Amino acid sequence: MKPLRVVLAGLVAFAVALAVLVWFMPARLALPLLSSRLRGLQWEQVSGTIWQGQAGQVTTAGGMPLGHVAWTLSRRALIGDIQLGLDLRQPQFQLHGSMHRLSPTQDEWHNVTLRMDMALLGAQPWLYGAPQGWLDLHIAQVQLQGDWPMQVDAAGQWAQAGVHTESGTFALGTMPLCISGQAGVLKAALDDDGSGALQTAGRLSFSPLGWDLRMSLKPRRNDPAFLRWLHLLGTPGPDGSVQLRYRGGLTSFNSATGNP
Repeated sequence: MKPLRVVLAGLVAFAVALAVLVWFMPARLALPLLSSRLRGLQWEQVSGTIWQGQAGQVTTAGGMPLGHVAWTLSRRALIGDIQLGLDLRQPQFQLHGSMHRLSPTQDEWHNVTLRMDMALLGAQPWLYGAPQGWLDLHIAQVQLQGDWPMQVDAAGQWAQAGVHTESGTFALGTMPLCISGQAGVLKAALDDDGSGALQTAGRLSFSPLGWDLRMSLKPRRNDPAFLRWLHLLGTPGPDGSVQLRYRGGLTSFNSATGNP
């Protein structure tokens, strides 16, 4: 019986040591074990534990730096209940929020705040210029099926909005943004606060099957350079406004409802 007790004692000691290791596992040891799930992300200057840690720099598989990342992970992940808090920061982009995995294919994010320098988008051919300013967005809740948002409740603004063109940089004021969605059909509205050079009313509907964008742009000032840029976007109507319509996808949208 004594050899059996020795074996059992050894197994108990091993189990306890393993539990302690898992409970306090350093992040620098855990991240390589999760490499197959991290989509090629490269982690540098890693500290803390797998449950609460940070990385001084995270880089995508393509070499794009994402910035400093800090996280908290509930220990309930040990029983399959994954709850994650994430904070990503760099000078031109910040993201903070919480995620709860509902199923292997469903994630729910809530209380997400996003701030992005619009200059990161660079020159956009359809805009005949590069957007300027900051996108500030608060996402109260978004439920993802795979990578597609099935439900969304978000609002924010394009602050200090502007566009940099060959003719100069034009200030567009502040543009409030609202996004909502149910059953995988999302709708977004972009307007302006009346302080910029452009009266804006934009509506976007999109789903996995298609998308439909409508924008009404009306100048508030008679600036020749500004009007030249605006008229590159479309032909002005009798009131000077430019009406834009872009749509695409596998199916057309119902013009009456804005849905597929």
